[in-house]
Amino acid sequence: MSLLCGGCGYFQPGPPLVFCSPDAPRMRQAVQGLEAALGQGFLEAVLVPESGEGAETELRRLRQRRPRLLLVLGTAALMQAAVEKRIPMVFGVVANPYFTGAAWDPKDPWFHLENATGIASPAPLTAALKQGAALLGKGPWGLLYDPNDGVAVEIKERFLKEAPDAGIQPLVEASASAGEDQTGLERLLARGAKVIFLPPTPGAARYADLLLTWGRELKIKVVSGHPEILHKGALLRVTIDYYRLGEEIGALAQRVLQGEKPAKIPIIESTPVKVEVDESLLRRWMGYPAPGGA
Repeated sequence: MSLLCGGCGYFQPGPPLVFCSPDAPRMRQAVQGLEAALGQGFLEAVLVPESGEGAETELRRLRQRRPRLLLVLGTAALMQAAVEKRIPMVFGVVANPYFTGAAWDPKDPWFHLENATGIASPAPLTAALKQGAALLGKGPWGLLYDPNDGVAVEIKERFLKEAPDAGIQPLVEASASAGEDQTGLERLLARGAKVIFLPPTPGAARYADLLLTWGRELKIKVVSGHPEILHKGALLRVTIDYYRLGEEIGALAQRVLQGEKPAKIPIIESTPVKVEVDESLLRRWMGYPAPGGA
């Protein structure tokens, strides 16, 4: 048994700790899944903003405690935690880890920090397109994206590439500010979009209320991929199931806690999804009265 010994370099590892950013409902759902998978009851989790000195300070405190395992949730948290080269780490709730400093080549999932491994979870765009085409039929879909947001640009490129495989004609418009959003949405309607996809990006929050209002008014069919926006007005919602993702991260963490070296585990890609249909809104689009109506 190794004991804490000032200056001698040996320590008794502490329990796993969770480092999350941003502090958002999806992170709390993932932590609940982690706790269920690890079976250790309450996990100590530090949730910090995406920017500012607070994240760096909290991470330093966690590292000084020398946990057995550091569980890192969120892209912003992983970019901070990638400086750690000794404490074993398992990460998740990260769409693309290959620019964070923890991993480098999406074509080589074995090429990552020796002390880290994790799960990459791209936005569930493919599932949204397939589910939407099955429910709403094939035709032109619109997407409004912010050209200054790397995540939004990446989703736009996927949308243009993947939509035709689902029988969908992709239409895209750019909007870099709130003042341009309504004009961009109206251009999509003028170009013939029958469905507009609300992506899981920060910029989408700017125009979500307007778009969902249009959805409730039957002006446009809306498919939402955003996990944290009230979605009343969206016919279909296809989002990551963060509780299930937390369970998958926990299963991976168990492997490391049981002795597997992170260096020997490739980055895994997994996006468990949750699909919800607003049946009341769907009936309105189909011209059927609500149950109990005249």
